Amino acid sequence: MASADIIALLDQTVGAAASTGANQAVPQQLRQGLYVTAIRQSSNVILRFEVDGSGTQPRYAIAEVAVSADLGSRFLEFVKAALGTAEAIFSAAPQSAKPWELALDAQSSSGGEVTIKVEGDTTGHFTVSWDIASPKRPLDSFVVPTAFGSKEAGTEHINVLVHFPITLEAFTFLRTIYVSGVSQRYQDLPLSPHTWLHLTVTNGSTDRYVVVHFDAITVNGQRLFVAEGPASTDVGGRFLNESITRMQEMLNEEAAKPGSSGKWETEFYYDDPDTGVVVVAVTGEQGIFDAAYELQTPIQNVRQHGKRTVD
Repeated sequence: MASADIIALLDQTVGAAASTGANQAVPQQLRQGLYVTAIRQSSNVILRFEVDGSGTQPRYAIAEVAVSADLGSRFLEFVKAALGTAEAIFSAAPQSAKPWELALDAQSSSGGEVTIKVEGDTTGHFTVSWDIASPKRPLDSFVVPTAFGSKEAGTEHINVLVHFPITLEAFTFLRTIYVSGVSQRYQDLPLSPHTWLHLTVTNGSTDRYVVVHFDAITVNGQRLFVAEGPASTDVGGRFLNESITRMQEMLNEEAAKPGSSGKWETEFYYDDPDTGVVVVAVTGEQGIFDAAYELQTPIQNVRQHGKRTVD
């Protein structure tokens, strides 16, 4: 889809048009026979998914979840920033475009689970997908999906995934992120080519960890928090050493015989329930290296009357 069409669709479902009721709960056809209706309820937006067998049977609901208006609008701002940056990068330097994806996940034990994902690839091509799962049901009875049909609160969060190229020399320089005893670390660094996403690393209260923080810069220049996690300097140092070893090994194998090396991946996971999840991964294939940050905003409870707590 064109970026403008993606933004318009998300605005009608999880953005301002949905949260203010401006679309008056009008069903949006996602595909033939599949519809989503956004219904404003308190400070939430109810997303109801229905099917009608392409008009061969009455329309019925297969899933219904709630998304808080503030997280829905935040997701839309992330998408706008990512799309705008990707289009600008591809127009100026097509070879610099790298994959990325953003996903909004909402779950309800009585309504099911929905993941809305927007992706961009290295060719400046954008897609939006809807992964819909009905709630679990007894074998002998039908249960109509409802977002708040259970005493258990629904949950929501956003996932961010960005890829960028890396060399052995550049990755060696990244030691300043995770090792202890460094006074000057990254401050508000745009993660090129995804320059809408900024990285800041600060020292913890002891040398045993650093705090890795990510912000999104919207198209209007607003700064929005994405995720933050405390990263162990001991584990981080081991992750760096293992990655550098695998990179050097692959370069040696490729120099001796091109195409002889096997694909590998190293990964470093850290989190804080109150501030989110950070995963950094490095992969190598035929002497080409890729680094990726996968971020998850804190999981939040979604309640019928708009009261949310961090899970």
